[in-house]
Amino acid sequence: MPPHNASSWKKLASDIAPDGVFGQPASEDRISAVEMDLGIRLPSPLREFLGEANGLIADYGSRVVWSTSDITGRNREFRASEDFRRLYMSFSTLLFFGDDVGEDQYALAIQADGHIHKRDIYRWDHETDSRLWFAARLEQYLEKRLKPRDEE
Repeated sequence: MPPHNASSWKKLASDIAPDGVFGQPASEDRISAVEMDLGIRLPSPLREFLGEANGLIADYGSRVVWSTSDITGRNREFRASEDFRRLYMSFSTLLFFGDDVGEDQYALAIQADGHIHKRDIYRWDHETDSRLWFAARLEQYLEKRLKPRDEE
């Protein structure tokens, strides 16, 4: 189901950031493969976004929403890296799906039962390893991330 104030996820994002670059839609099989690879069901809004656009590049070249291959690859990297294990708290409770030009990442929280129940999005600061609440849902995340800086 598209966000409440737009006919589609692409429309919402392109209304805010007309210069955004969208990936080709991901197939249901590809989205399901991400879920199988990572052992987690993606929330409906993220699944829908990926089905409309397999990734979004905007906001000075940042990957606001990663492609399905990036979601799989980057989450595996974050969870398996020995360097990351020494430097940071565990990433096993986060599902990363986007980043910004400052190299911070955005994620959904995975609950103790291994599922994503809440739609809250958190920003992981790579310099301090802090995990800060950023948005209540994907729609708000896109609005905050894509709004021109002079409008903040």
